[in-house]
Amino acid sequence: MVDVPGHGKVVVDIAYGGAFYAFVSAEKLGLDICSAKTRDVVDAASAVTEAVKAQFKINHPDSEDLAFLYGTILTDGKDAYTEEPTTNICVFADEQVDRSPTGSGVTARIALQYHKGLLALNQTRAFKSGATGSVFTGKAVREVKCGDFKAVIVEVSGQAHYTGTASFAVEVDDPLKDGFLLK
Repeated sequence: MVDVPGHGKVVVDIAYGGAFYAFVSAEKLGLDICSAKTRDVVDAASAVTEAVKAQFKINHPDSEDLAFLYGTILTDGKDAYTEEPTTNICVFADEQVDRSPTGSGVTARIALQYHKGLLALNQTRAFKSGATGSVFTGKAVREVKCGDFKAVIVEVSGQAHYTGTASFAVEVDDPLKDGFLLK
């Protein structure tokens, strides 16, 4: 439970899938994830992110560098398994909106649904981006431990398209050609 300015006390779930995310049904914030204006989604998700950061300490069992909330994913609240896609929008980093359902977010959401007993191992679930309509599928394939925590290995699939290419050149006499480390 976190106190979210403008929304009051809201129950959120926090899960990890390559990054930590807060999950909350958009309806709990007075929004419909499928029809709300993007600015309203961003403002609500950002308020949740800031509230969680201020009120909750996140720990990662293997790496303190990963112990931070990357963003908030607002959902349609349809966490129980169905063959129909469940919709979400991920607002992460500096209020960026992911055009996809978010690979690490889908991974975390599947782990969360599995943990709650809403998905079985190898039960494929579809996730749709409320921003663009793109769909990823995913499933928990194996139980594992991460530190003292129960965890799952998750497989996520979707379709991607090239958006650009880049070419880099390294000159032989460049003293930093092998990179550098700042401490």
